[in-house]
Amino acid sequence: MELQDEKENSPPKSDRRFSLSYIGWSSLDRRTTLPMLPWLVAEIRRRSERGDCGPVVQPRDVQLVLNPPFIRCVPSNTTNSSVFIFEHKAQLISRFIHNSNDLTYFAYLLRGQPDNPESEMSCHVFKACDPNQVPEVITSIRQVSKSALKEDAKPKQEADEAFYNSQKYEVLYCGKVMVGHKKAPSTLVDDCIDKFRQHEVERKRLRLLNGQRGSTESAPVEFFMGVDGDPLSSVLKERVEDNEGHSSAPNHVQPSDADKNRTMLFQVGRFEVNLISPDSKTVVLEKNFKDISSCCQGIKQTDHFGFICRDPSGGGPSQYVCYIFQCASESLVDEVMLTLKQAFSTAAALQSNKTLIQLCEACPMHDLHKLCERIEGTPSKLAIQKYLSQLTDNEQVEIFERVQRLKPGSDQEENELVILHLRQLCETKQKTHLHIGEAPQVNTFSAAGDAAATSSRFKLDILKNKARTSLTNSLENIFARVCLSQTAFKCFILHYKYKNSTIVVYISSVFTHDLQSFLLEHPDARELLPLSRCALTSSLDPLGRLLPPAADPLTGERPKKTGADYRALWKTAIHQQILLLRMEKENQRLEASRDELHIRKMKLNYQEVGQCSKDAQALWERKLSAPGRTTVPQDREEMYRALCQGLPKSRRGEIWLLLSHQHRLRHRLPQRQQAPDTSYQDLLKQLTAQQHAILVDLGRTFPTHQYFSAQLGAGQLSLYNLLKAYSLLDTEVGYCQGISFVAGVLLLHMSEEQAFDMLKFLMYDLGIRRQYRPDMVSLQIQMYQLSRLLHDYHRELYNHFEEHEICPSLYAAPWFLTLFASQYPLGFNRILLQLKGTEVIFKVALCLLSSHEGEIVECDNFESIVDYLKTTLPSLTQTQMEQTIAKVMEMDISKQLHAYEVEYHVLQDEMLEAGPLPDDSERLDKLDKTNAQLKKQNMDLLEKLQAARQKIQTLETSVDNFLSRESKMKHMIRSLEQERAVYQKTIERMRSCLPPDALTDVEMTQIKTGPNGKAKTAAKKP
Repeated sequence: MELQDEKENSPPKSDRRFSLSYIGWSSLDRRTTLPMLPWLVAEIRRRSERGDCGPVVQPRDVQLVLNPPFIRCVPSNTTNSSVFIFEHKAQLISRFIHNSNDLTYFAYLLRGQPDNPESEMSCHVFKACDPNQVPEVITSIRQVSKSALKEDAKPKQEADEAFYNSQKYEVLYCGKVMVGHKKAPSTLVDDCIDKFRQHEVERKRLRLLNGQRGSTESAPVEFFMGVDGDPLSSVLKERVEDNEGHSSAPNHVQPSDADKNRTMLFQVGRFEVNLISPDSKTVVLEKNFKDISSCCQGIKQTDHFGFICRDPSGGGPSQYVCYIFQCASESLVDEVMLTLKQAFSTAAALQSNKTLIQLCEACPMHDLHKLCERIEGTPSKLAIQKYLSQLTDNEQVEIFERVQRLKPGSDQEENELVILHLRQLCETKQKTHLHIGEAPQVNTFSAAGDAAATSSRFKLDILKNKARTSLTNSLENIFARVCLSQTAFKCFILHYKYKNSTIVVYISSVFTHDLQSFLLEHPDARELLPLSRCALTSSLDPLGRLLPPAADPLTGERPKKTGADYRALWKTAIHQQILLLRMEKENQRLEASRDELHIRKMKLNYQEVGQCSKDAQALWERKLSAPGRTTVPQDREEMYRALCQGLPKSRRGEIWLLLSHQHRLRHRLPQRQQAPDTSYQDLLKQLTAQQHAILVDLGRTFPTHQYFSAQLGAGQLSLYNLLKAYSLLDTEVGYCQGISFVAGVLLLHMSEEQAFDMLKFLMYDLGIRRQYRPDMVSLQIQMYQLSRLLHDYHRELYNHFEEHEICPSLYAAPWFLTLFASQYPLGFNRILLQLKGTEVIFKVALCLLSSHEGEIVECDNFESIVDYLKTTLPSLTQTQMEQTIAKVMEMDISKQLHAYEVEYHVLQDEMLEAGPLPDDSERLDKLDKTNAQLKKQNMDLLEKLQAARQKIQTLETSVDNFLSRESKMKHMIRSLEQERAVYQKTIERMRSCLPPDALTDVEMTQIKTGPNGKAKTAAKKP
């Protein structure tokens, strides 16, 4: 099996040849299915052997040439591949047929026009000399077909993925309204927003009124439960009805709940629109483009938009619902509308190329498919006769006469001939067949109404026949089971009506032969369904004791139940229902706990650096369980010694939170430097202007980690919530590349709210946010400090970098912005979160560069040094990472860093006081002008490049069209040549049939063509 797989996956060889016998071919309908194919192959074989199923096609020896991506059938007596019988692309082969009776025969189906579902297919049949050659031929053709399909799908797949992954927007879900028309009026969005605001004012007034009265009851607003399958309706439960206005105006308003998180991710796919809730981590709404009738944007409320689609819960066919959303800005709404327009156009173009074949239950080809499927592998005589009995008398007589005229020699030949004529009959009837729900196109309205009624009646008849057949089959199965076991028990469900309530009673000990008497004794039975042949024992039937007692064998009467008996039954049923509900809640709780443990295990699935000893684990357990751990300061030296011993992975998030509380107890920030006091949940309800940058970086943050790898999965949505909340909290920083890695590390060890609190601590209390400011001044200072550290402590390495013009910002900027998380293992950056500020980043950077100083100095050019720093240096071994962390614990460079920072500011002040030289200012102006010219030239070249690409694409399309036309013309020429040869043979045969004396009396004429193109008859010379 392994050798076969390797053989199929290996690249196909070019110009492979197989010597075969070409039996013939036949065209067939696109609705031909797999059970019909063996009969079609038998028809082609019979035609080649006897010629009684159509024109005689003599088998001929050919060579099947595999020249990717084409397959050619050439005569065996020629070596020139350009002379061929037929040619087609390998990817057009849809299916192979290998005859099980004669292993030397095989065939394959060929799609005619993939873009046209109604175009006919063709079946080509071959015969091999050796049965062992057939699998090799089929495998080789499949290899060529797979390689051709991959080549065709590569650019298209990349374009589709780029389109699908980039169309995501954050929106605020406002609500939905019921409208009576699929086209949206221009003021629909504005009218909906007005109604939503009126409803919100009314709701606040009623809430305030109830609060003043001291009532704990809810506001008198009509509540309703949404339709199953619409998760948005479970979030939005209030409904206000307003029946005024025209048919397309909003009449049933369902606004969203302002107290809940209504922000969603609006994702535009290839064929659908998804609304994803980052709060619940689920897709709350999914609508296909074919269900959306129109999209609109607000006139007054320009930052709102909506789309109308058919309401699946509507009672009538004219029920439509409009979903309203709000974006962060008007420009974002314009972008969403443009994206939807492009997506609709692209989907329409793709859908037109993938139109499905129309098929219904009443199609003649579908009936033939069911017949072939029924007789496959079973005696087919009876099934075929049963199918023939459903035809009209004329059709039966015609088929019988045709079959008898060909004189079949056996039952198998007779069946093949019958299926042949049935297929021809079904294909003829299929061309004029009207599918269920379709009506014939007529001119008058009355005729259209009659046709619609006829179509409805026809559809009803079809469904009746289908139900009748299903019921008959079910009864036959039941009777067959009864015959198999006369003493078999059956289990039934019996519905009783008692005091306007339904009681479901399980009766598990009713014999089959007592069924009639049982129904007579229970006239209140509403439904009786057989479930099983086997009886349920008393231990497996807990409700068996609720059954009425058996009748007295002597009198035949059953004891009557009293009111106390019925009350006991009701009490038992209620207790069991309560127990069932409790078990369901417990089951849900256990499932939620299991899912939580699974996610926690997934988060911590990364390689740990260093092992935490049992003593350290016990020490941290005592500290985490100590009373007052967040309010009472602990010994700082003891805490630092515990950090040096390591942190257990499972409790790392709790330890980080504990260390943050201890740091805040000792270092209280001034009020103006503290983070704004806004809750995490309130921030999630708002829209952020940084959504595009955040959404783009979601897939780039830890793409290999299982928790963050799924596109818009639970990990990416949690990361989006965290980054969005911080961008709204810190408006000065907003969002900067690099924060996503810091937030991702926090999410792997704690919940969203805990990670948000920890991120605020890192940014504000430890001052890391300074390096993410738009001016990046703090990052420039850090680069200068790192350069000075190398200059003072590793002069040779510093000189090597200066010699090749490698500044620290070229390799160390990602280290500071992502805390080494973007390039180094996850377990390595745990030391960076031990609450020492940015000083620990300098320590780790200095240790890494010093431990690899020799290898870096050996790199003799710019490219090799940068490659070593970005690829080789991060691939540290376990021992190297542990040694680096041990060195970091022993270093202290706080004084040097402070001195370098002061030095940087002094140098900056001196440069500002000196001012730029005149020559420098003129030089800068020239550089700016040159830069502007280069940008303009770049834009012009980009436009020319785009135009050239479009022209190349157009030319490639034209070449494909010309090749297709050339192939069709070649095929037509071959057909005409064959027809001409047949005509010449016919003329020769007719001449040979004429007597010799008649030939002398026939006047021979010669047709000549004049210069003007007209034909003229030349007189015979005497």
